[in-house]
Amino acid sequence: SEFMADYITNSKNRKLKKRIENLISRVGFWAGKLPLSGRFILLLTGILFLSLFFPWLELRLSDNSVQRYFAFSQYTGYVGYGILIASIIIPFFLLSHTKKEFVRAYVPFRLSDTQAVVFIASMIFVALIQFLFTAGIYNQIALGGVEIQNWFFVAITTVLLIIVAGFWLSKNMKKINTEMYYLDH
Repeated sequence: SEFMADYITNSKNRKLKKRIENLISRVGFWAGKLPLSGRFILLLTGILFLSLFFPWLELRLSDNSVQRYFAFSQYTGYVGYGILIASIIIPFFLLSHTKKEFVRAYVPFRLSDTQAVVFIASMIFVALIQFLFTAGIYNQIALGGVEIQNWFFVAITTVLLIIVAGFWLSKNMKKINTEMYYLDH
Protein backbone atom coordinates (compact mmCIF):
# COMPACT_ATOMS: atom_id res chain seq x y z
CA SER A 1 0.00 0.00 0.00
CA GLU A 2 2.84 2.39 0.87
CA PHE A 3 4.62 1.42 -2.35
CA MET A 4 1.45 2.13 -4.34
CA ALA A 5 1.00 5.57 -2.69
CA ASP A 6 4.64 6.45 -3.48
CA TYR A 7 4.17 5.25 -7.05
CA ILE A 8 1.06 7.41 -7.52
CA THR A 9 2.76 10.45 -5.97
CA ASN A 10 5.84 9.96 -8.15
CA SER A 11 3.63 9.52 -11.20
CA LYS A 12 1.80 12.77 -10.50
CA ASN A 13 5.13 14.55 -9.92
CA ARG A 14 6.48 13.24 -13.25
CA LYS A 15 3.34 14.39 -15.07
CA LEU A 16 3.52 17.86 -13.52
CA LYS A 17 7.23 18.10 -14.32
CA LYS A 18 6.55 17.10 -17.93
CA ARG A 19 3.79 19.71 -18.26
CA ILE A 20 6.08 22.43 -16.90
CA GLU A 21 8.89 21.36 -19.23
CA ASN A 22 6.50 21.43 -22.20
CA LEU A 23 5.30 24.92 -21.29
CA ILE A 24 8.85 26.23 -20.91
CA SER A 25 9.95 24.65 -24.17
CA ARG A 26 6.95 26.15 -26.00
CA VAL A 27 7.60 29.63 -24.62
CA GLY A 28 11.30 29.27 -25.41
CA PHE A 29 10.49 28.06 -28.91
CA TRP A 30 8.05 30.91 -29.54
CA ALA A 31 10.44 33.51 -28.13
CA GLY A 32 13.25 31.94 -30.19
CA LYS A 33 11.32 32.81 -33.34
CA LEU A 34 11.23 36.47 -32.36
CA PRO A 35 13.90 38.90 -33.49
CA LEU A 36 16.14 40.33 -30.79
CA SER A 37 13.89 43.38 -30.43
CA GLY A 38 10.90 41.10 -29.70
CA ARG A 39 12.82 39.25 -27.00
CA PHE A 40 13.91 42.60 -25.59
CA ILE A 41 10.24 43.65 -25.39
CA LEU A 42 9.46 40.46 -23.46
CA LEU A 43 12.29 41.19 -21.02
CA LEU A 44 11.14 44.79 -20.59
CA THR A 45 7.56 43.63 -20.00
CA GLY A 46 8.85 41.37 -17.23
CA ILE A 47 10.71 44.28 -15.63
CA LEU A 48 7.60 46.46 -15.94
CA PHE A 49 5.57 43.74 -14.23
CA LEU A 50 8.19 43.48 -11.49
CA SER A 51 7.97 47.23 -10.83
CA LEU A 52 4.38 46.77 -9.67
CA PHE A 53 5.55 45.12 -6.46
CA PHE A 54 7.64 48.05 -5.24
CA PRO A 55 6.50 51.47 -3.96
CA TRP A 56 5.99 54.24 -6.50
CA LEU A 57 5.00 57.13 -4.28
CA GLU A 58 5.98 58.27 -0.80
CA LEU A 59 4.01 60.83 1.16
CA ARG A 60 5.54 62.44 4.24
CA LEU A 61 2.79 63.65 6.52
CA SER A 62 2.90 66.54 8.99
CA ASP A 63 3.38 64.14 11.93
CA ASN A 64 6.62 62.89 10.26
CA SER A 65 5.04 59.56 9.34
CA VAL A 66 5.72 58.14 5.88
CA GLN A 67 3.18 56.38 3.71
CA ARG A 68 4.26 54.42 0.65
CA TYR A 69 1.92 53.62 -2.20
CA PHE A 70 2.21 51.07 -4.97
CA ALA A 71 0.96 51.18 -8.56
CA PHE A 72 -2.41 49.76 -7.48
CA SER A 73 -3.18 52.72 -5.21
CA GLN A 74 -5.71 55.47 -5.79
CA TYR A 75 -2.80 57.91 -5.49
CA THR A 76 -1.21 56.44 -8.60
CA GLY A 77 -4.49 56.42 -10.49
CA TYR A 78 -4.70 52.62 -10.28
CA VAL A 79 -2.30 52.47 -13.23
CA GLY A 80 -1.00 49.14 -11.89
CA TYR A 81 -4.11 47.37 -13.12
CA GLY A 82 -3.49 48.64 -16.64
CA ILE A 83 0.12 47.53 -16.44
CA LEU A 84 -0.98 44.13 -15.15
CA ILE A 85 -3.28 43.70 -18.15
CA ALA A 86 -0.56 44.98 -20.50
CA SER A 87 1.91 42.49 -18.98
CA ILE A 88 -0.43 39.73 -20.13
CA ILE A 89 -1.48 41.16 -23.50
CA ILE A 90 1.99 42.08 -24.80
CA PRO A 91 3.47 38.56 -24.48
CA PHE A 92 0.18 37.17 -25.82
CA PHE A 93 0.53 39.17 -29.03
CA LEU A 94 4.22 38.37 -29.37
CA LEU A 95 4.07 34.65 -28.57
CA SER A 96 0.63 33.39 -29.57
CA HIS A 97 0.02 32.63 -33.20
CA THR A 98 -3.35 30.90 -33.35
CA LYS A 99 -5.24 32.25 -30.34
CA LYS A 100 -4.66 35.90 -31.23
CA GLU A 101 -6.37 35.36 -34.58
CA PHE A 102 -9.45 34.22 -32.65
CA VAL A 103 -9.32 37.47 -30.64
CA ARG A 104 -8.79 39.57 -33.76
CA ALA A 105 -12.03 38.22 -35.23
CA TYR A 106 -13.92 40.22 -32.59
CA VAL A 107 -11.94 43.46 -32.93
CA PRO A 108 -13.40 45.93 -35.46
CA PHE A 109 -9.98 47.15 -36.62
CA ARG A 110 -6.80 45.42 -37.74
CA LEU A 111 -3.53 45.88 -35.86
CA SER A 112 -0.30 44.03 -36.46
CA ASP A 113 1.41 42.50 -33.45
CA THR A 114 3.89 45.34 -33.18
CA GLN A 115 1.19 47.98 -33.63
CA ALA A 116 -0.76 46.35 -30.79
CA VAL A 117 2.32 46.33 -28.55
CA VAL A 118 3.14 49.98 -29.31
CA PHE A 119 -0.52 50.98 -28.86
CA ILE A 120 -0.75 49.29 -25.45
CA ALA A 121 2.61 50.66 -24.31
CA SER A 122 1.58 54.15 -25.46
CA MET A 123 -1.61 53.99 -23.41
CA ILE A 124 0.40 52.96 -20.35
CA PHE A 125 2.89 55.75 -21.05
CA VAL A 126 0.09 58.35 -21.15
CA ALA A 127 -1.26 57.04 -17.83
CA LEU A 128 2.21 57.27 -16.27
CA ILE A 129 2.69 60.83 -17.52
CA GLN A 130 -0.72 61.72 -16.11
CA PHE A 131 0.35 60.34 -12.72
CA LEU A 132 3.57 62.33 -12.94
CA PHE A 133 1.64 65.57 -13.52
CA THR A 134 -0.93 64.92 -10.80
CA ALA A 135 1.52 63.74 -8.13
CA GLY A 136 2.30 67.34 -7.19
CA ILE A 137 -1.21 67.96 -5.89
CA TYR A 138 -0.56 65.52 -3.06
CA ASN A 139 1.50 68.26 -1.39
CA GLN A 140 -1.84 69.42 0.03
CA ILE A 141 -2.11 66.10 1.88
CA ALA A 142 1.55 65.45 2.57
CA LEU A 143 2.83 68.64 4.13
CA GLY A 144 6.21 66.96 4.67
CA GLY A 145 6.61 66.38 0.94
CA VAL A 146 5.90 64.02 -1.90
CA GLU A 147 8.57 61.80 -3.39
CA ILE A 148 8.15 59.69 -6.50
CA GLN A 149 10.10 56.50 -5.94
CA ASN A 150 12.65 54.91 -8.28
CA TRP A 151 10.37 52.06 -9.33
CA PHE A 152 8.02 54.53 -11.01
CA PHE A 153 10.97 55.75 -13.06
CA VAL A 154 11.89 52.14 -13.85
CA ALA A 155 8.32 51.62 -15.10
CA ILE A 156 8.22 54.73 -17.28
CA THR A 157 11.68 53.97 -18.71
CA THR A 158 10.72 50.39 -19.58
CA VAL A 159 7.52 51.58 -21.27
CA LEU A 160 9.52 54.06 -23.37
CA LEU A 161 12.00 51.33 -24.28
CA ILE A 162 9.11 49.00 -25.22
CA ILE A 163 7.81 51.66 -27.61
CA VAL A 164 11.25 52.15 -29.17
CA ALA A 165 11.84 48.39 -29.39
CA GLY A 166 8.36 48.08 -30.96
CA PHE A 167 9.49 50.27 -33.83
CA TRP A 168 12.61 48.11 -34.27
CA LEU A 169 10.46 44.99 -34.13
CA SER A 170 8.16 46.43 -36.78
CA LYS A 171 11.13 47.16 -39.02
CA ASN A 172 12.52 43.63 -38.51
CA MET A 173 9.13 42.00 -39.14
CA LYS A 174 8.68 43.97 -42.37
CA LYS A 175 12.10 42.79 -43.51
CA ILE A 176 11.29 39.17 -42.62
CA ASN A 177 7.90 39.35 -44.32
CA THR A 178 9.45 40.88 -47.45
CA GLU A 179 12.07 38.14 -47.60
CA MET A 180 9.38 35.46 -47.14
CA TYR A 181 7.31 37.05 -49.92
CA TYR A 182 10.26 36.95 -52.33
CA LEU A 183 11.08 33.37 -51.35
CA ASP A 184 7.49 32.30 -52.00
CA HIS A 185 7.35 34.05 -55.38
